[in-house]
Amino acid sequence: MTVLHPLPEPLEQERTAALAAATAAATPAPPGGQEPAGLLGRGRRLLRAPDRGRRLRNVAVRSTRRGAERLLGPTLTELQDTAALTRARLAQAEGELAALRRAAAGTDVALAEGRATAVNTELLKAEVRDLERTLADLGWAIAPATGIDGVGVRFAELRERVNGLDRRLRQAATASAAVAPAAPPVAPAAPAAGGAPPAPPRQVQSALFDYVGFERRFRGDPEQVLQTLSDRYAELLSANAPVLDLGCGRAELIELLTQRGVDARGVDSDPGMVAEAQARGLAVVAGDALGYLRALPEHSLGSIIATHVVEHLELDVLVELLELAVTRLRPGGVFVAETPNPASLIVLGNSYILDPTHVRPLHPSLLAFLCEGAGFRDVRLAFHEPATDYHLAEVTAPDAPEWVAQLNANVRRLNEVLFGPQEYAVIATTPGAPPASG
Repeated sequence: MTVLHPLPEPLEQERTAALAAATAAATPAPPGGQEPAGLLGRGRRLLRAPDRGRRLRNVAVRSTRRGAERLLGPTLTELQDTAALTRARLAQAEGELAALRRAAAGTDVALAEGRATAVNTELLKAEVRDLERTLADLGWAIAPATGIDGVGVRFAELRERVNGLDRRLRQAATASAAVAPAAPPVAPAAPAAGGAPPAPPRQVQSALFDYVGFERRFRGDPEQVLQTLSDRYAELLSANAPVLDLGCGRAELIELLTQRGVDARGVDSDPGMVAEAQARGLAVVAGDALGYLRALPEHSLGSIIATHVVEHLELDVLVELLELAVTRLRPGGVFVAETPNPASLIVLGNSYILDPTHVRPLHPSLLAFLCEGAGFRDVRLAFHEPATDYHLAEVTAPDAPEWVAQLNANVRRLNEVLFGPQEYAVIATTPGAPPASG
């Protein structure tokens, strides 16, 4: 069954007005022939026109249409706006849904990574437990009574035993050297007329001090030390053979030169170091530098090198060593002495006082002066290893005022005095051969 809904009130009013006009038009005209004015007159005229019924219907339809447009126009616009807003919100909702999907995918990845991390953590825990068991077994092997907690004490005891054994071995070596057959005697230098006999040679270090262990701990990696000496002096020494290394220690430099085909030999006062060098087939003998130089013929050497030796000598021994070196080098021969640089104050407060066998620091100007006094010529100084790790930083700023330049100059001067080169070498040559007489 069709339900007829009443028209909206404006449309109903329009329809009612149109029907009223049509009814009035069908009513006879009043006496006198005068047509009523307004809507009633218009309706009567329409009814008198041909096809009045059709026109009346058209008027009613148009009136109804205009009324519907006036009534429904704003509503349609509002509906269109609402539809556009709904579409925009739907697009936004779709974007948020896509973001949620991406977040869910990322969450899945994070969960997977978390599961992998958990697995790795469990594996690491297992490895740590294995390590703990291994350490516990090692502790019981080292200290059976106390396990890992007693390892430190046990190692301290072992260290004391090893050090004691080392001391006894060095004492025995010293005693054996005292009763062993002496080397072919070397005639002592004749004293000057009316002068005192020459001072007896002095050992570089005490036989009871483990100088080998001291050097291994504090001088640095032997391979690095050898590389440094090679870079600084190998070419110079190779060009001036034969070479004598005073205080050669384990004789790494002699071994390097020998491998290059250079005639090189050494002398050292430590029996253990000498034995180690001789076991490697190197030309090294035990003795003191002065006695060895006295036994050599004059002008028999091309170069002499002494690295970190002269600071261990008393002044009179050092002067005699320099004078002997001049006579044992051939004309144009080279003398090299490397030593700590006391002009850099960090050296005095650090590496120099660390070594108890040092006698006195030698200022570069003093050692150069002693070389000149002994008869060397062309004395040069070469400085090495500035303590750059301690350097004070200079001020760097764009458009800095003039006082900043002065401040930086003072900083550089301070760095040079406090943290300058930690080592230096004096490099001197003997006078050349005199020209042949005509």
